[in-house]
Amino acid sequence: MTSSKPRQLSQTRDQVLVAHAAEMIARTSISQSKFAHELAAQLHALVPSKAADANVLDVVLMLQSNDGAAFMTASGNWLKRVQRWLNGDIELPSWVEEAWVLALDAEYRERCVNELASRHGLLGARELGADACPVLAFGQLIARLGEAVEATGGVLADGKIDAADLPHLPEAIERLLAVESRACEVRRRMENVLAEHTGQHKLRVAH
Repeated sequence: MTSSKPRQLSQTRDQVLVAHAAEMIARTSISQSKFAHELAAQLHALVPSKAADANVLDVVLMLQSNDGAAFMTASGNWLKRVQRWLNGDIELPSWVEEAWVLALDAEYRERCVNELASRHGLLGARELGADACPVLAFGQLIARLGEAVEATGGVLADGKIDAADLPHLPEAIERLLAVESRACEVRRRMENVLAEHTGQHKLRVAH
């Protein structure tokens, strides 16, 4: 299980994005260079005009030019820009944020989205499409539930939640958010099918 470093609520949105990327790079086999290339690809896919104007590395175009030296130079320059964002030397531009999230590995992307959404009292749940496998989604829910049980077990070991649990709260909260997100995905799919065949959109839940 991957553990997250505690993050303060006073962090800005771009600092949260950078923190998740830095943690991913530190804890996985994904290097800064690989992340930089994936970020460049996402930027050209999402905002091609802006990416071109900002001289974002275009791997496809550079490879088509068949100029190895030029590619290495452009790739190195782009990596330095990404490193400055990762190091906090330069503030992450808002137009880079969406691509930044998409460039994260799936596990860290989910965590990042959940953390950002939770700041506004929302869930970072994805829409489970009609072609998506509900059994797989449910399996992921069970896996996240197991992680949440493990993470919160230490917090609740003494039967209360207080200041003594502060070192463990960020990870426990993160795991619980992941459970809520996955549960919401499965619930939405059920609600969509219910609405499609009965016209009933939501069920009343007894408290």
